[in-house]
Amino acid sequence: MITMLENSTLKNQKQLICKLSELLGILPYYYNYKGEKIDASLETCEEIIYSLGVDINEEALLYEIENLENSVFKKFLEPVYVIQEKNEKIHIFHNGDLPLTGTLIITPYEELGSTGDKRTLNFSLDHSHIIERKLIENSIYSKLSLPLPNLTHGYYKISLILDERKFESIIIVHPSECYNTKSRNWGIHMNIWSLRNNGYEGDFSHLRRICRYAKKKHGFVSIHPVHFNDPTDPFGISPYSALSRQFKTPLYLSIERVKEKNTDLFLYPKVWTKKMAKLKRRFQKRRKDEFLKFKKYRESLSSIFREDLKKFAVFCFLREKMGKDWLTWKNDLKNADNCAIDKIYRENLEEVLFYEYLQWLIECDLSKLKKYPICFDLGFGSIKPSFDVWRHQEVYALGCECGAPPDDFNPQGQKWGFPPMIPHKLRKDGYIPLIKLLRANMKGSILRFDHALGIFRTFWIPSGKSPKEGVYVKYPWEEILGVICLESLLNKTELVGEDLGTAENWMRDELMKRKINSWRVFYFEKRDSQFKNIEEYPENALTSITTHDLPTLKGYWKGLDLELRKKFSLIDEDTYIKGFEERQRDKREILNLLANYGLKEKENLSDILISLINFLSRTKSKFFLIYPEDILLIEDQTNLPGTTTEHPNWQKKLPVRLKDFLKNPLLTKIINIFAETGRIPH
Repeated sequence: MITMLENSTLKNQKQLICKLSELLGILPYYYNYKGEKIDASLETCEEIIYSLGVDINEEALLYEIENLENSVFKKFLEPVYVIQEKNEKIHIFHNGDLPLTGTLIITPYEELGSTGDKRTLNFSLDHSHIIERKLIENSIYSKLSLPLPNLTHGYYKISLILDERKFESIIIVHPSECYNTKSRNWGIHMNIWSLRNNGYEGDFSHLRRICRYAKKKHGFVSIHPVHFNDPTDPFGISPYSALSRQFKTPLYLSIERVKEKNTDLFLYPKVWTKKMAKLKRRFQKRRKDEFLKFKKYRESLSSIFREDLKKFAVFCFLREKMGKDWLTWKNDLKNADNCAIDKIYRENLEEVLFYEYLQWLIECDLSKLKKYPICFDLGFGSIKPSFDVWRHQEVYALGCECGAPPDDFNPQGQKWGFPPMIPHKLRKDGYIPLIKLLRANMKGSILRFDHALGIFRTFWIPSGKSPKEGVYVKYPWEEILGVICLESLLNKTELVGEDLGTAENWMRDELMKRKINSWRVFYFEKRDSQFKNIEEYPENALTSITTHDLPTLKGYWKGLDLELRKKFSLIDEDTYIKGFEERQRDKREILNLLANYGLKEKENLSDILISLINFLSRTKSKFFLIYPEDILLIEDQTNLPGTTTEHPNWQKKLPVRLKDFLKNPLLTKIINIFAETGRIPH
């Protein structure tokens, strides 16, 4: 029997959990794909709070609430200020008498590449500068507006000096939108592992060849993420299963090429083992002139990125010696400080340098691709045993993983295997972990940002729970978008936000307002059950027939994706029947749509493909992306979400050599369509 006192305590604890959940950004509910309201359960909120290191008792909850609500008032400065150009003020905090006089010193953040002169500003703030007042522990704290000099876009360190006290923070000044060019063009997506030519496994040399072709035709080449991962692990072959999104895989280096092992599948463990053995021999026999260039590269890196390269190399060494999961390492290695890192680095220099050397080789290869328009891809997360998580443990919620709630495409929901970033901890770090990821991946003219809707809110699932028990957690999206806009401008890289999935319209509007191009997949572009007309596609968008997670046109037309999902128990019999009937209706609708624009000729698949490409190429959308699997009328899709070893995900090679693909008559027809529809200038 629960006493009145116990009942009162439980009610109070529930209120505290709800209050803390709100402060942490846990959304109290969301609407699923059926439009049903799904409430966040108290149990899930408790588990997320506990995963962040907060005990579920009244004292601990009260402490954390007070800390989140009031700690910033006691620190005089926010941890970071993200402001738009021409915004001429920030706010500071003070709990003493007014007027307040002091000095503000603004210095370009050189470690992040900002340059310029130091500025010193003496100020005096009175009651007219008060924005807000708050009573905390019997003291009145004021939030005050502090005028700034005109700052151009970039990163700045600031020091606030009050009497003998000094407080420090970061100012990030961003443009209103991302870097953006005006022309409409086309691109082709290429999976490097799928490329075949001259008897070697796919690598950057194959990519350069397709890039030369695309550039001549005024197009670009899109590729999958080239993040560092572990291809010897069945889960690790996915380019989205990153051990580091900041550093890159040596698997596709165009030196020390690997002879083709299999003409149908890319055999990751075999290719990786052979490649790494050849690269190790090269490093051991390194030429003096090459090593001098490598040392010069290391010295050219700013301290932030040079330090991370060292830590990454030490991580790779420890992973080889201590096991693949850093969470099983000794405590002093789990949380190794700079002194420990330096000691390991010095004592194992030859083995550690190898991993730094690999990253230099990759940078050399990528520099040869700079002259070609390429769309790189930034995956949404890094797996828990990754370098990124080890490096920034304080920023990640290790007791949760990202995913997606159940929908009609994945009725069980999805778990993606990587922990989410904690919003207020990311902000406390001045967004440096995010900046490093963006900087490392903006290596081309375009960057695809995977799961861009996660900028606004991410679906958190407590460890051991199903996606049905997950909740959305909101992020400081305006500041994150500001950082993305700045990095886009600094690197002259356009953005494509993969914004598929359940979202409120305002989220896509906010992305497009900042010239982050939406991704519009033809299969999903409907009004009710009707496919959209040409005129309804937005300008700030990339359009495509499919993606790597969806069926090719041939697979779609045959319903192969539905059959596979039923075969692997991803959907039940009723869902399959319903999906099959809907697919037949969709095929009729597609043919009618094409006929309405005078594009329907015959009903064989190659003619339907050409007509559909003609249709999409006429839209005003800035980018139009095609896939070689469609051009070659392949029925197998690249990845079947929800499977690992059951389906050959991320492994299928193109059935023809690259040089023969570039002579394909369908490709020639498609290029002519791009010229006729204005995507290739005359």
